[in-house]
Amino acid sequence: MTISKQHTVKLVRDLMHIGVRTCQADIPLIEAVCILVRENIEALIVLDKNGNAAGLFGPREVMNTFGLYGANIRNCRKLTVGEVMQPEIPEILPEIPVTAAAQLMLDQNIREMYLMHHDGGFKWPSAVLRFEDILSYLANQV
Repeated sequence: MTISKQHTVKLVRDLMHIGVRTCQADIPLIEAVCILVRENIEALIVLDKNGNAAGLFGPREVMNTFGLYGANIRNCRKLTVGEVMQPEIPEILPEIPVTAAAQLMLDQNIREMYLMHHDGGFKWPSAVLRFEDILSYLANQV
């Protein structure tokens, strides 16, 4: 006789974190890098002067900039986050299964996805699902 173990599907909303670290587009690149390192976070959502989400700043943008300027840190110090951010913010809906979210992250080669609120022409982040959240969940299932 086989006993069926009931399996509940974990959704993104079950694992995501409310609250997302942001920065203004006009802060210096080096200051944003220090925030990433000090707070041990993967990325910052960049806000424009009106508080609208304008892009994403993370390790990829840091490495692209460093690759362009090489060891010339002086030139890097002149740049702002808004000048080097990527305009696309990887979005996710809270109702999808975590397995689908993990596959999206793998397909897009990213480590975080964001729940974005859209209201009256404004867009801002409210929650984040990190690759580490999925790994922690899996580790706790063993």
